[in-house]
Amino acid sequence: PPDSAERIVQRFEVPDVSNYTAMLLSPDGGTLYLGARELLLAINTSHFQPGALARRLPWSADEEKKRQCVFKGKDPQRDCHNYIKMLLQLNSTHLYTCGTCAFSPACAYINVQHFSLERDALGKVLLEDGKGRCPFDPEYRSTAVMVDGELYAGTVSNFQGNEPTIYRSQESRIALKTENSLNWLQDPVFVGSAYLRESLPAGNLEGDDDKVYFFFSETGKEFDYFENTIVSRIARVCKGDQGGERVLQRRWTTFLKAQLLCSHPEDGFPFNVLQDVFVLTPGELRWRETLFYGVFTSQWNKGGGGSSAVCAFSMQNVQHAFSGLYKEVNRETQQWYPDTGPVPEPRPGTCITSHTRHLKINSSLQMPDRVLNFIKDHFLMDSPVRSQPLLLQSRLRYQQIGVHRAQGLHGTYDVLFLGTDDGRLHKAVRVNHGVHIIEEIRLFRAGQPVLQLLLDHDQAGLVYAATYTAVAQVPFANCSLYRSCGECVLARDPFCAWSQGACRRVTPSSTHSQLWAQDIKDADTKRLCQFTNASQPRPRIFLPPASGTPCQRIQMPPNAVRPLPCQLLSNLASRQWLHDRAPVNASYLVLPDGALILVGSPERAGTYECWSLEEGFRKLMASYCVSVQEPVGGLPDPGRKMSTGRDALETVSTSRSTSAVGSAAARLDGKTYWTEFLVMCVLFATAVLVLALFLLHRHRDGMKSLLEPSDPGRHQKPPRKPVESLPLNGSSLPSAVPEHKGYQALQDNYIVSTPVHEPPGPPRAFSESEKRPLHVRDSFVEVSPACQRPRVRLGSEIQDSVV
Repeated sequence: PPDSAERIVQRFEVPDVSNYTAMLLSPDGGTLYLGARELLLAINTSHFQPGALARRLPWSADEEKKRQCVFKGKDPQRDCHNYIKMLLQLNSTHLYTCGTCAFSPACAYINVQHFSLERDALGKVLLEDGKGRCPFDPEYRSTAVMVDGELYAGTVSNFQGNEPTIYRSQESRIALKTENSLNWLQDPVFVGSAYLRESLPAGNLEGDDDKVYFFFSETGKEFDYFENTIVSRIARVCKGDQGGERVLQRRWTTFLKAQLLCSHPEDGFPFNVLQDVFVLTPGELRWRETLFYGVFTSQWNKGGGGSSAVCAFSMQNVQHAFSGLYKEVNRETQQWYPDTGPVPEPRPGTCITSHTRHLKINSSLQMPDRVLNFIKDHFLMDSPVRSQPLLLQSRLRYQQIGVHRAQGLHGTYDVLFLGTDDGRLHKAVRVNHGVHIIEEIRLFRAGQPVLQLLLDHDQAGLVYAATYTAVAQVPFANCSLYRSCGECVLARDPFCAWSQGACRRVTPSSTHSQLWAQDIKDADTKRLCQFTNASQPRPRIFLPPASGTPCQRIQMPPNAVRPLPCQLLSNLASRQWLHDRAPVNASYLVLPDGALILVGSPERAGTYECWSLEEGFRKLMASYCVSVQEPVGGLPDPGRKMSTGRDALETVSTSRSTSAVGSAAARLDGKTYWTEFLVMCVLFATAVLVLALFLLHRHRDGMKSLLEPSDPGRHQKPPRKPVESLPLNGSSLPSAVPEHKGYQALQDNYIVSTPVHEPPGPPRAFSESEKRPLHVRDSFVEVSPACQRPRVRLGSEIQDSVV
């Protein structure tokens, strides 16, 4: 729990301060720098608590930039502020920071000693253009790393956010970036970057260059048979890259990228969206042993919307992918396929090495044009970097990861700290080709995700986690949480071991392993927990210390229901209830949270024990001594609460006594429910009567038809009503009206009614177009005495027409 005394969680909150989007720890670990909305903070890590004193450095966007931001259509309350997106250590005296500055990104220098922004001789803040270094939109993710005073950043470089770039900026050399016209990046979401000194050890035969790695997710254009498929990537550039002389001027000549594939081992289901990455390097000289830990989710949400996976990739596999075949894109069809043809020499995308120097190529400016033209269309590697999940979660979504290599009694172990999208922290250890979750800690309230995760790798060991409105500090381990040998061993925590009757923190001086009990791989409590020390035996069953009574006494009224809680400390343990040292049978109800539902009756009295079972280790978690009152004082009061000791549990009455009038219980209570019963009967009868009357009234017509005598011709279809009883001229209608009346039918029926309109001479012959039928159902031609022009009735309308 957030305020549990068993786990120390310190939180830092400042009123009216939000969006902690950047964190940086000083080299000595004594100061934590935070970047929030229009504010930078410096906190002493030894006094990390709510309301702690912190040095504040306001940095807001000026009013002119805010007006321009609003004019461009952005939200003045959400977008038009300065969100600190970057905090990096420039040198021992200055920090380098960048912010969105109301969609006009800018960068500045911070004096560490005074914790203030550097200013020029006129007192104006020294600002640099943040384009290509910091995103415009505060919602966009970006990454950056400082290498010998040079900034390597992965971000977007325009206002619309559709020009992603990997950018290097410095004063001493030419700035480099990716080529947007060649689509080297496809809508990436950057999650991390790392610098590895692959040139070490100095004087090695390869003579390789240092490299900077970038990690992101983007649209996979090579999968043209799927629409908008997301692919996780690892990309690299060389530190000594200076661009090309004629081809790829001011562009990377060593940019290569490969797919990071984290797939399920059984069905190959891919977790294709990279959420965060942590690069674990044992040391600068041991960079070949580097491991890339990543947190992945899937765009197809297998196993629920919260499914996620943790995968690890070795440096050996990464190098194998970058030294394999290239993929080539057909610019006309935009289809990708492996290029099995000859590769130019020196190999495109490689750094300046001893081999290139042997070819008289000492700089990327001296690279042949054929090599640079090849890399323009062959920047994607054919082979992915594959891995299988070390940890799968179907109900949780991991968002952040940090890894610490801890020294245990019998070796080193990788301890993972995983932040979830609902404010929790999981601590796990990598063991036996998998991951064992040691504990779960609630850092923030539900709905507040872990946005940033930072580890302090000193001897004390601290985890810093940030959300929208707070920052939490948690130590790597709290060994005092485990109060028995079995708990300490079953936790498999490399930081903790059982010694001298307590679970203690493992220190480098813990050399006498026979006095310490720890087993990360097998957690063998049977072998390790037989002895407290080397000479003193210790029972494997742990009983809580006696506090005057061996169990919690509970007195229950007859027929009352009461839950007996039993909380386990481990999610891997199973629960066993005993009644008078015998397992409870199926007549008892056990809730999903482990509580035993007990009904007050004489046969239920006795001693109840709840045991935790895990890996052969048993621990007593709760013990209750239950007695039932004699049914003398009448029925128990519903909702009555019984309090025993320090716990107060609610007692609910389920008595269903139906004694007749004159019984002992009725006479004692003097209370019957006869009046209430009569009232309920009357109300029920009234409701039924009203419902019946309503149904009869609604269906009265149908009832009438059912009650009347049957008539054979009753249900026959009534004859069609004539459209008009008399024509307009007063004459009678013809006896038979044709169904379809064209011009010819009109002439045959009504030519005798219009003699005065016959023109002199022979009868007129109708053309074929005039013989076409009218598209009306009923048509009549009538002659009105007032108007001698024939009138044609079209359906229910009357229109003048010349016939």
